[in-house]
Amino acid sequence: MPTLSTTVDPRSPSYVDSRQAMLVRLDELHEALAAARTGGYSAVARAIARERVELLLDRDAPFLELCPLAGWGTDGVPGAGIVGGIGDVEGVRCMIIASDPAVPGSLPALKKVRRLGEIAAANRLPRIHLLDGPEADPAQDGTAHHQVLRDLARTGAGEVPGIAVVLGRGTGATAHLSGYSVAVQRLAGDAPVDFPAEDERDAVRLTRLCVRRLNAPRPDPVPAAPPKYDPDELLGLTPAQPREILARLLDGSEFDEFQARYGAGLVTGWGALHGYPVGVVAGQSSGTEDAAKAARFIARANAPLLFLDSGETGDPALIEAVATSAVPHLTVDVGGGTGLCGRAYRPRFLFSWPRSGALDRSGRLHDDGVLDPRDTRTALGIALAVAHREAP
Repeated sequence: MPTLSTTVDPRSPSYVDSRQAMLVRLDELHEALAAARTGGYSAVARAIARERVELLLDRDAPFLELCPLAGWGTDGVPGAGIVGGIGDVEGVRCMIIASDPAVPGSLPALKKVRRLGEIAAANRLPRIHLLDGPEADPAQDGTAHHQVLRDLARTGAGEVPGIAVVLGRGTGATAHLSGYSVAVQRLAGDAPVDFPAEDERDAVRLTRLCVRRLNAPRPDPVPAAPPKYDPDELLGLTPAQPREILARLLDGSEFDEFQARYGAGLVTGWGALHGYPVGVVAGQSSGTEDAAKAARFIARANAPLLFLDSGETGDPALIEAVATSAVPHLTVDVGGGTGLCGRAYRPRFLFSWPRSGALDRSGRLHDDGVLDPRDTRTALGIALAVAHREAP
């Protein structure tokens, strides 16, 4: 497969200016994430939720946190009182959702839990709820509340394996509707508990036993060559440099470009990320030629599609191609526009780089998290491993 070359000069004034602007955005992102991790009604309780997730995860297993800024810019608590993301338990990749016992249920929390549930269902991930604290009041948004309950009922019916781990009070319907229940305390409503636990550590042990019984597929280690170029250089790149971005994301910086001399506004082709094959649509469509090229590629890609978005499109052929494509879609908004495959197209995962307005959009759950550009390859590797799983 051809290897991408680079013309980036890290000493050029334009690169230095772009890098400095990105560093300012990253400082803002890190401050927001710190507030989400330590703020709220009780920093101690927030730490407890994260410690519970860490205790459940396999030793040294990566954890891809999702929607960490939900509620940012609102009157609520940054993070919405929920710690959620993807990690390995007993070698099985799972969606883990832990509630902060000190934060009352809220509309952002409902929306965050629903989004995490959508990701779990789309990728057939076992879902583990670590429950402690009051659930959201249905009066805040009855539609969102009942959508969450509907999704849980489907989980309990076997569409996607689900485990509720009751570690405190006020668990309500979540525990009743999950496939398995583990509880330190008696469930509300005198419902039977599948696995009574003596304490939290015993609950973690029993949860691991439940995961073993799920017979879910385990991810195989995939050998992959790192990119040839320094990922730190991503900080100074602009959305107008899609090939340079890809050269710092793809395995071995290798990329088999599709119709390289046609439709110059969009870059399309095949590569791999952490050993997983992927089709790529990157750049900004500037006319019908670009759109026609992308539509043809999407119809032929036959692999999960990665969209590096930086603009909008209104071309009917491209809209139809994206909307009718049956392969998993992953989107990274690198420039503040998600028109190619934004939230309306329901990609499996949608991440953003910290451009202008990114934190506020993430606070409204318009994406699944704002990434340091240098972490993009790792996040996409976990997402692709999930998307490539066989259905259990």
